Amino acid sequence: MYRVEFESKKKRKIMWGILLLLAAAALVVDKLGYLEEIGVWTVIFSVCLIAFFIDGFFRRSFSEILFAAAFFVIVNDELLGLEKITPWPVLGAALLGSLGLKMLFPKFSRKPKLINVSMNGKQLDGKAPVSGETWDGNSVSYDNAFGETVKYLSGEISHVNADNAFGSLKIYFSDATLRNGSADVNLDSSFGSTVLYVPAEWKVEVNTETVFGSTKEQGKCSTDGTNVLNIRGDVSFGSLVIVYV
Repeated sequence: MYRVEFESKKKRKIMWGILLLLAAAALVVDKLGYLEEIGVWTVIFSVCLIAFFIDGFFRRSFSEILFAAAFFVIVNDELLGLEKITPWPVLGAALLGSLGLKMLFPKFSRKPKLINVSMNGKQLDGKAPVSGETWDGNSVSYDNAFGETVKYLSGEISHVNADNAFGSLKIYFSDATLRNGSADVNLDSSFGSTVLYVPAEWKVEVNTETVFGSTKEQGKCSTDGTNVLNIRGDVSFGSLVIVYV
């Protein structure tokens, strides 16, 4: 799995490198007077947005794909003759479209989907709720959309999958133990706030990718702890905060 993630990141770096070179070339071509009608910044912004659009497929993020397309339309609305739908109609369409596609095609995300979905102890016959919890052995999956959810982990865990869209998700690890001394957290946070409360004596390795979002750590964790928590995933148009308690 880690090799696949490494290869994917390598491909994205190559893509960004090529597109940055194209943007540099656009600056030179503009000075030669070939981009007077279009504008060099329009070209550069368009190149960056195309990069975000392609990157969205690598990251399997509906929100990144649709919002990159929306901003591309906004930047080039006159050239495309689409002034009537910019900026708010196309942004609203991207917002609703990303949420709708996320609900219709949950398996598009690279995060593995678990079984036995339940909510408040009741079986939901496989239908994903707005706020749900899934357990499979030592693995747990949380899904939150348009709501505020607080979860307290307890017992032995090995994997935590967190999917948060347009909402607030807080997960407390204080009462949890890590199976064989390590666990993985895979998260996808889009247009929402995700907060993880982690024991300060654990060693935490953070490897998240952000698009118009942020990942922050509050406090300090152990650098040589025997328990290791690996946090990976995507943060798009939202925030991830890791609080050490």
